[in-house]
Amino acid sequence: MRRFLITLPVLAALLLAGCGNDGQLNDAGGQAAEATLLPSGTPPQAADITQSTREIAFDIDGIADPIVNDEIKDSLKEALGGIVNEDLEQFNRAFTTPELAKANEYGFKSGGGIIFTGVDYISDQPEGRVVMNVNYNWITADGEERSDSPNYWFMESKEGKWGLVTID
Repeated sequence: MRRFLITLPVLAALLLAGCGNDGQLNDAGGQAAEATLLPSGTPPQAADITQSTREIAFDIDGIADPIVNDEIKDSLKEALGGIVNEDLEQFNRAFTTPELAKANEYGFKSGGGIIFTGVDYISDQPEGRVVMNVNYNWITADGEERSDSPNYWFMESKEGKWGLVTID
């Protein structure tokens, strides 16, 4: 009986560990599947990135949501292209004002490898804002692997041109 009482908790712990999903959320609180994938149909994983791989692995022009106009796509290409090219000036051109660009330079990633894998959330927000959730896998210059999905917010400027206003 004593052996049974010791074995039962161990078996329960093993069973629970084996049934886990590595912390991935698949319900409403988790991320939706990528809207845009690589031509092969699968997004790259962090393990596929090398220190030198820097790319946009999805077709920005292929984003088919009607609230995403060509100016928004061009702004997103400029921002992500600036990161891929490690070109801060190019990144900053994506923003509607130089002040907003300066305030959002924390979103500029340099060093290591980075792959932008897709957009999985697009929403039309109040006051004429459009938000996109952009996914990426990054290996820092120190070799640390990270995945993130920041929101890129777009608005129309006073001059009537759409551009990036913030990243959060």
